[in-house]
Amino acid sequence: MKIKLIPVIEIINYDNDIPLPPSGPYWEFSTEWEHYRIATNLDAGFSENLQSYSKGSSLYRISEIPDSDLLKIIQNKITTDENDDNLTIEDLISPLIGGYILKINDVDTYFPQCCGDLSNIEYWNNLFLDEDSFFYMGHPSPRIIKSENTIIFDFLHSPIQEGYAPPVSENQIEANKDLLKIAVENVKKELYDFARRLVKISETENLDIPEIDKLFVYGRIDD
Repeated sequence: MKIKLIPVIEIINYDNDIPLPPSGPYWEFSTEWEHYRIATNLDAGFSENLQSYSKGSSLYRISEIPDSDLLKIIQNKITTDENDDNLTIEDLISPLIGGYILKINDVDTYFPQCCGDLSNIEYWNNLFLDEDSFFYMGHPSPRIIKSENTIIFDFLHSPIQEGYAPPVSENQIEANKDLLKIAVENVKKELYDFARRLVKISETENLDIPEIDKLFVYGRIDD
């Protein structure tokens, strides 16, 4: 069994006059949605080099986002979050929306859901605690069943009964615990590299965002 976690963030641009594709969802009409994503990204000021994780998707792997587009993401997020003059920038900035794609044997099996974000790495990390732990990667999120050697993602009995998008192919996905733990450790390294890029861009562009790496990835700053 091969297991990977792919860290992704969501980039959507609806503030334009570009019509939505007439048909959906994107995974069934990927060509139409891919043209739409490219057009809206260019209209919003992103580069032609910005490529989605999969055709038509609004998810982008963090390691594949060019620096110029990452700067645009930072600037957009500051503009969106800074809507209350009474709050500091630390109060306003939250983690980047997205999460982690679970890839098993080279197949994308489980995608981040609505309201998921990069800080959800903590829930993946907590899967390896001895006691039962709450798991969240947006809503809905699966029930977790642990055994000595496996972790089962039970999608049929999710605490919140909503449809998964994209849909999961099985009611349950069973993952080897040791291999999943290695995947989590590997993705934490990718998060670290991404956090370093955030800091470098903030310093180079004089954005003056204290601890941008912790704010955008984990949604917190050190005391």
